[in-house]
Amino acid sequence: MAYTSLTPLIEEGVLDEVLEGLGFLHANDHCRRNCTHCPAFGDTTPVQMTPFATLTRLAHDVGEAFRDRGITAQRSIVSWRISDPLDYHVRDGRTTRTTFDVARIWREHLGQGLYLVTNGSEGKRFARTALRDVAAAPEVVSQVKLTVTPCDQGWGSERYLHSIAEDIATLAPLWDLGSTRMEDPSGLRFRINLKSTRDRREEALEFMAQALELAGLRPGAAEKAMADPRRISAKDIYDLGSYVGDSPVVNAISIKGDNGKRFKSTADTRTHHQYGIYPDGGVRVIDMYEFKVYEATGESGAPLRVDLRSAA
Repeated sequence: MAYTSLTPLIEEGVLDEVLEGLGFLHANDHCRRNCTHCPAFGDTTPVQMTPFATLTRLAHDVGEAFRDRGITAQRSIVSWRISDPLDYHVRDGRTTRTTFDVARIWREHLGQGLYLVTNGSEGKRFARTALRDVAAAPEVVSQVKLTVTPCDQGWGSERYLHSIAEDIATLAPLWDLGSTRMEDPSGLRFRINLKSTRDRREEALEFMAQALELAGLRPGAAEKAMADPRRISAKDIYDLGSYVGDSPVVNAISIKGDNGKRFKSTADTRTHHQYGIYPDGGVRVIDMYEFKVYEATGESGAPLRVDLRSAA
């Protein structure tokens, strides 16, 4: 059998179930960007990166298993969750692998472009290189969303403004392409999500206008982008909780129910429960409405894992 890294799931009799519910194959996990609106706010866990050779083999094995078992992926399989995909960079021999390399193996082995949601390159050389490579080979991504928000730790600095402007300039050609992400077939390949609380909306819009000007868009392109929600979408910030409890964002919209639990149903764009394979080989169940993660167990009651040794 070609997909030996998945043997533990076969032995537990859950491979088909995991494939049908698979939403995440983590290249990286955990985040130290500390954006205040993010559930990762306050996370002090070291960032985890899956070695590129291991990630490549896992993507290969998952793709083979899909084909051999006649299962079609029901959603975009992403390489991140509460982390930023552009933070992925690992040494692979003499080569530094980035999110662009992750996107290539998604296209090759999983048959879909990689879906990216990022708060930007932060001026990091490897991240900017990844964005330039993506822009030059857009078939490797299904959609890229750049989040611009006053909740970013760099908000208000010249460095943040210029970094966002450069990222926009790099990705702007993707506005000319349609999305290939199955959850957004009518969208564009690139979108900016301008996330703020309602009382900071004007501040955010003013920043956006500045960034577009610095990005050097051709005449009329900035106005067109601001007026088209498929290009720039102004969104409210919800209190999704964080590692330290409630969101520290003032005036974030609460999604707590009468039972005190957060629950944001998005049945039109995501399945409630999805499986994720993590950099440590663990397989976990992710509650996409309540923003919680649970250990997945097999018929024996033992935690589910994949075999990273055979994937290396």
